[in-house]
Amino acid sequence: MELSDRQRWQQDGGRRWWLIHARARLLQAIRQFLDRRGFVEVDPPAIATSPGLELHLDAVQVELRAGMAAPGQAGSELLRRYLVTSPEYHCKRLLSGGLPRIYSLQHAFRSGERGQCHNPEFMMLEWYRAGATYLDLVADSRALVRHCHRALQEPQLQPLWALPGLAPRLDAAAPWLRVSVRQAIARWAGFDPGRMDDLPLLHRRAMAAGLDVRPGDGAAEVLLQALVERVEPALAQHTAVVLDRWPMSLASLARPFDRQPHLAQRFEIYLHGVELANGFTELTDPQEQRRRFEADLAQRRALGRTEYPIDERFLRALADCPAAAGVALGVDRLLMALTGATEIGDVQAFPFEFS
Repeated sequence: MELSDRQRWQQDGGRRWWLIHARARLLQAIRQFLDRRGFVEVDPPAIATSPGLELHLDAVQVELRAGMAAPGQAGSELLRRYLVTSPEYHCKRLLSGGLPRIYSLQHAFRSGERGQCHNPEFMMLEWYRAGATYLDLVADSRALVRHCHRALQEPQLQPLWALPGLAPRLDAAAPWLRVSVRQAIARWAGFDPGRMDDLPLLHRRAMAAGLDVRPGDGAAEVLLQALVERVEPALAQHTAVVLDRWPMSLASLARPFDRQPHLAQRFEIYLHGVELANGFTELTDPQEQRRRFEADLAQRRALGRTEYPIDERFLRALADCPAAAGVALGVDRLLMALTGATEIGDVQAFPFEFS
């Protein structure tokens, strides 16, 4: 017999009940941190024409009646839209509209994602700074984590730390290790991927290191296999790791380095081996962005994945977008890292199975 919500929240000494309180304090701390730094909170839509074209993400499709007419009557045709996998496109349109510092704190949706650290619906924090680079956002992220860590140590949350399996295990003062993707693969995956855009060389070296590389695999597939199977497990031995200087094949929305155009100004942050944040210096060239979108769609087509529309409004807005940087951070995962919770469902009042 399924437990009631009340029974579920009060299990294990009220573990989830206390985590609901910790979540509320975390959201307050996030807003406090960004508001004090002059950011404006924005409210992008959750339903969009294009959910994003990232190769390995699948969106949730929704159908809406075009008008108020009853089914079968004129004006009752269905419109196909998608729940956003990220509010990124709309945030950048706001940035293009003249707002220099913005943040969004809202739910995002991804189909086919359910596991220890994944839920189809989750909370995403994104913030953007005009005139900044990805390194500025790395510094922001570290300061935010430290601020939120302090916020959860407040007296009213002390009973949380007495519960079994929970503890503020994140050492906010520990140094953050920063390595490039190439350095990380050479160190933990057992081979040097080179420039990462020489596909024959990448195949040979990855296969020699024991990876299951297939003839049709592109650079993105080979590199992701190395990262997921070998690099990410090794990152669990470190409190915090910044993985940066990504290959352009894995950075569709990022600006390349001027002197190393095969590398992107992208970073990811891992806390105890769990990906927390993904950000980059923004690409603001609409023609180049269109070319990348078309390449992403071609890859999705080749892999048999759903093809989504290109967001034409977003591309038009890029022409007015200032030099900027942005980052997306998983709020549920941050709460997990700060409390020691090991399942994303523990830090959500209504995970997928109870929604």
